[in-house]
Amino acid sequence: MNNLTLTMAYICKHYPYKQEISNARLTKMVYLADFFSVQENGNQLTNIQWYFDNYGPYVDNIRKEAEDNHLFEAVSSTTIYGTPKLQIKLTKDAELPPLQSEMKKILDHVIEETKHLNWNDFINYVYNTSPVKNGHRYTYLDLSK
Repeated sequence: MNNLTLTMAYICKHYPYKQEISNARLTKMVYLADFFSVQENGNQLTNIQWYFDNYGPYVDNIRKEAEDNHLFEAVSSTTIYGTPKLQIKLTKDAELPPLQSEMKKILDHVIEETKHLNWNDFINYVYNTSPVKNGHRYTYLDLSK
């Protein structure tokens, strides 16, 4: 199992508010995991090249993995505001291998830092990371800066 799949699956399994795990939230949580990993260990957990679009760090990798991998279920639903969202869940029979301690530590940190944040506070948290704060829209982010 590759690190992107492991990262997504761990977050889906351990994030306490499963109904909040949309493609947008999961994408930004994977970004945070990569960012914290670079800060802690000098390298990302995944091999994603993060792009700064209109809505912050974004890539299609998470959505594609959720739609293509049997461990995940991508379900169309709506937000509390009535706008469409893609909710990402682990399938009921998904079994995960144990994670390396450093990876688990980083993912637990991401979950702990974000689990009590509403959507707006969560987005502000992501936008206040140095790569986004110092980056430019429509460019790739350098997580090491």
